[in-house]
Amino acid sequence: MYLLLADDNPVTLQFLAEAVRQLGHRSAVASDGTAALALARREHFDLLLLDLQMPGLDGKAVLRQLRGDSQARCQHSPALATTAETGPALARQLIADGFAAVLAKPLDLATLERALQGWHSFHGMLAEDLEEYAALPLLDDDAAIARLGTRETVQALRRLFALELLALPAELDDGLAAADRAGQLRERLHRLLASAGFCGAARLERAIRDLRKQIDRDAALTAEHLRELREVTAATLGVLEDGPAA
Repeated sequence: MYLLLADDNPVTLQFLAEAVRQLGHRSAVASDGTAALALARREHFDLLLLDLQMPGLDGKAVLRQLRGDSQARCQHSPALATTAETGPALARQLIADGFAAVLAKPLDLATLERALQGWHSFHGMLAEDLEEYAALPLLDDDAAIARLGTRETVQALRRLFALELLALPAELDDGLAAADRAGQLRERLHRLLASAGFCGAARLERAIRDLRKQIDRDAALTAEHLRELREVTAATLGVLEDGPAA
């Protein structure tokens, strides 16, 4: 990806540029909102990281002007807000203002990597939410036993669940190709959510819920929106193949 990084703190800006490079992406930097706006009008960026507290034009002002400028190369480029001030109310407002997600500063490399990999799937998340998601277990034996009663039942259902996950990638491809793309994917996710819940697949369950919210917000889904679901499906399948709950 090619990213625009805008922040008036030189230390933060240097960290972001180096972190983006380490993660295999390219970037251009701007030390204030005016410079960021000029770059975003002139060049196309796949993603914008805009600080909310820049002097002159802050991140919200930059994004507002871009969205209203039909000549801007980044008129429709997704944007992530970075801010030291976080909270649910602020996050809701920023999402309403057009940001795809909100990242709390100071950032670390792992949080930034998760955000760049999963911003499609985790639209509207704070950085703390991304960390909470990553901490969820792929398989929670205790939760599965609590729902199903015995380890034997968990083992039996997880064997069926593994077969379901093996078939899922092709079903997702079919959903993307369907005329009623959102409808078909929503129905498939509904069935998958029940299976994940019964089998204690906590991270997959969360990924499904967040993707369903994304579908409800925007039916124009692409393969990129499904990337996190595919990755956590593969990771869950790998743990299932290591052996059922003993």
